[in-house]
Amino acid sequence: MKESSLVKRYAKALVLAMADEAEFRRVRGELLGFMELLASDERLKIGLATSLISPAEKARALEIVSAKMGLHDKTLQFLLTVAAENRMAYLAAMVQALEQAWYEARGIEIVTVDSVVELSSGQKERLRGNLRRALAGEVALQFRLDPELVAGIRIGRGSVQYDFSLAGSLKKLRETLVGER
Repeated sequence: MKESSLVKRYAKALVLAMADEAEFRRVRGELLGFMELLASDERLKIGLATSLISPAEKARALEIVSAKMGLHDKTLQFLLTVAAENRMAYLAAMVQALEQAWYEARGIEIVTVDSVVELSSGQKERLRGNLRRALAGEVALQFRLDPELVAGIRIGRGSVQYDFSLAGSLKKLRETLVGER
């Protein structure tokens, strides 16, 4: 099985178990915290990833960590499943895939917005409303700063880019005048 399909399957299964966005945010945050713990404790990381440690010992270690961190039941169950199936090596990729899986499961389209400066909350909300109407559905906006745009914004939907920046306009003008690509 390809790693990416395995990762997506686990991420999708977890998000489908979530009751609402608040629960999703909590579980995702706890998993990110758990990843930080693994990064700081090499013995725990290796112990959970190796097949030399029994599933019962892994479960006991995760229950101790859960009690100390105050993990949600769904966070613990997910970690127990991942450990029992010897998939800990993929945990970071699974956690990284959660947000995308959440949006896909709810039919929310992810749109990236690049700008030179931070947009105001009013500008963000107007943009969100305009995109909801234009795309006839819910959108999740991911904002990034890109000083190379000079001015304006660039909006991305998957592999499609809508460039409303000065840098993009100058590039189009150069291509028209000089025939460069």
